[in-house]
Amino acid sequence: MRKRQRDKSGRLSVSVNWVLLLALILLSSCVNLTKSNPEKQYYALDVTRQAESGAPAAGTVLEVRRLLVAPAFQGQELVYRTEDTRYESDFYNQWFVSPSAMLTQQVQNWLINARLFEHVVTTSSYMEATHRLEGTVTALYGDYRHKDSRRAVVGINMVLIEDNPMRTAIVFQRDYHQMVEVTDTSPDGLTLAWNQGLEQVFISLEQDLRKIDLQPNHQSPASGR
Repeated sequence: MRKRQRDKSGRLSVSVNWVLLLALILLSSCVNLTKSNPEKQYYALDVTRQAESGAPAAGTVLEVRRLLVAPAFQGQELVYRTEDTRYESDFYNQWFVSPSAMLTQQVQNWLINARLFEHVVTTSSYMEATHRLEGTVTALYGDYRHKDSRRAVVGINMVLIEDNPMRTAIVFQRDYHQMVEVTDTSPDGLTLAWNQGLEQVFISLEQDLRKIDLQPNHQSPASGR
């Protein structure tokens, strides 16, 4: 009697196991149990100067120093402002290179094409600079606080320093701030809006620099001397 009960119990256990196995097979065929994470996407700002260039100031060499970036925006991730005091970073949408390196290169390219200075170099150049351009990126984020008015925000503080044996002095300084409406709120649309804002910053910077006498040793009124 006990043997029959053990055999019956064993057969029941095997049957239950087969039922569970079949249920798992059917479930796996209907539901994708493996959830793949979204792939990271990478973006870069790229602004091209279209206007004609004039003659550069003879004997001038501009050294473009690497731009500093405010801590909130110096990471690889795109940044969104969602509340007045709340910012969020986007892990899956990032800059291809650091914002500092990317924006420094964009400033340098623009000023090379503008031909304000005879030469535009980086800090690694052996050429002796007559002027130095320094800057701090104060804003680089998508302002998504209001659903009906989303904007790409970019801000840069620029400082031009005349540096030669006669003197070292700040000859120009200004804060540039641009906000561009975002019609496409995807990272692609936001990046395009950032490009438009950055272009306006560079246009204004070039216009301001053209008002300055860039000849070396010139005693600019802005220097206070």
